[in-house]
Amino acid sequence: MQWRFILPLPPSVNQQYTERDGRRVLSREARHYKHHLQKAFRRLKASGRLACLQGHDLSLLASLFPEEREGVTPSQTTPLFLSLHLEFFFKTPQRRDLDNGLKIVQDLVCESLGVDDRNVVQVELIKRVDAQNPRLEVTVIALPEWSFTVSKTTANAIDLRSCVPPLPPLRKKTKKGYFNLSEWLEQQAEEEIELP
Repeated sequence: MQWRFILPLPPSVNQQYTERDGRRVLSREARHYKHHLQKAFRRLKASGRLACLQGHDLSLLASLFPEEREGVTPSQTTPLFLSLHLEFFFKTPQRRDLDNGLKIVQDLVCESLGVDDRNVVQVELIKRVDAQNPRLEVTVIALPEWSFTVSKTTANAIDLRSCVPPLPPLRKKTKKGYFNLSEWLEQQAEEEIELP
């Protein structure tokens, strides 16, 4: 099962978030982008243009489209995995980083299809140039199964995992952000007790 959508270019990741009350939230541009495309996806579903394709596995369709669940028991439904193919058409080749629009589009498409975005198991990003018609072409492929087996590492791969040591745990801040001697002494006493 496959769907293809042509979307406007999403806001850059640098324009997707803003800070409000000390929290990171979607910016006005990102909310505008998501809001209007969510409405468009709802209209597509209501009109039947985003409906399932005939002849596909009912258990796969039941996980996407509630209206197709008639006659399908919950035990028959299988987890649905998605593959995303995103082609970004920019005005110039150096306009933006390729991956800047991935997260907002992945969230939007998965939410519209009713699939948890953790079920996206494959993403392909391509940068193209179209100065006259900038856009994003998204192809979504529903995969009835996915193998999570580990691929064999190639002989000439350089393993750099040991170059990044684990971070030490953060120290707790006191209420006012000042050093509190009594709390520190209690913490030291607890750590001494834990030692063999």
